[in-house]
Amino acid sequence: MQIKQISFYHDFQCVGAACSVNCCRGWRVPIDNAMYLKYITEKGILGALLRCSIEKKEDITAFRSTLHGCPFWGFDRLCKIQKKHGTAYMPAVCRQFPRQLYNLDFFCEETLYLACPEAARLFLMSALEDKSFDFTVTEGEVEYEVNTTNDDKEFLDYLLQSRMELISMLRSGIAYNNMAILDYGQSAQNACLAQNALPSPKDFISDGYYQIDCKTINTLLFNGFYHPSLRTISPFLYQLCKKYIRQFYYQFQFNPVIADKKLLQLKENLYQKIPELDHLLNRYYEYYLYTNFLDIFEDYSFSKHLLYGIVKTHLLWVFIALFAKNKKQITIEELAKIIAVYERRSPQMEGAVPFCGSFFN
Repeated sequence: MQIKQISFYHDFQCVGAACSVNCCRGWRVPIDNAMYLKYITEKGILGALLRCSIEKKEDITAFRSTLHGCPFWGFDRLCKIQKKHGTAYMPAVCRQFPRQLYNLDFFCEETLYLACPEAARLFLMSALEDKSFDFTVTEGEVEYEVNTTNDDKEFLDYLLQSRMELISMLRSGIAYNNMAILDYGQSAQNACLAQNALPSPKDFISDGYYQIDCKTINTLLFNGFYHPSLRTISPFLYQLCKKYIRQFYYQFQFNPVIADKKLLQLKENLYQKIPELDHLLNRYYEYYLYTNFLDIFEDYSFSKHLLYGIVKTHLLWVFIALFAKNKKQITIEELAKIIAVYERRSPQMEGAVPFCGSFFN
């Protein structure tokens, strides 16, 4: 089987206690069945702790969450299970993170999830140095399960070709929010529904851009993304959300025009600290296509996935700008931390995407 690995996949090395945002902060840690059977027979104090910490429900078996995340995350910022028994004794999700392992049966794609600060740093280094994200292809066998129920090889080949064409468009200078991308998505969506010939992204040209305003940001934030519980599960992200609420959300309630003008000024100020911002955002959307575009293979939702990536990219610069507002400069490490905490929470706003475009009416 073909195994395709993203360009900086093997550059990743966990930084352990030096990590700015530990793996399990704010997440429930699911336990695979093989590890569950080991944990319930473990002896001694660790065994008792394991059994007390496991929560088994119909849909998931996981460690009970504490205020700081997994109960086995120690004050030394290291995993107690790993220290006692090694990496092989950790749940599968902990051994794999931040590796994203996607088995499409015909081939596998292995990338890095940017919810890890070190993975985000590697992404930033590649993006800012303008290095390619291309896959390295090898032959081999994998142990992880198939992630799809679709066996339409012809459609999958079409998606692979379309992804490369979209990436080529971005690399040639077309902005991530150019309406040509969304026009293509809507056309492909309609072609699927009508069972017509599927279009090529390169057939679409537009002078228009999908812009974000305070109304759109409010829709994204307050339909799943923001919650007061962020204060404990992701304090850093919580503070960024509160900054937006104080500086823009309240203003929007009284005068939307002024709020939107302030938002434009916020972005202009960010260009002074990150002159290459547009390039960085394009590379972020490009990486999104590498990691998420093939989700269309499951649900055929072209418009949803392409628009989600665009609004997700838009909202990223908003959080970066909020963080950088009173700073003279922003470091790679700070950018990586912002991306990591944002990536952990961003799936919560996917349900709000249909409210952000006319494509779903």
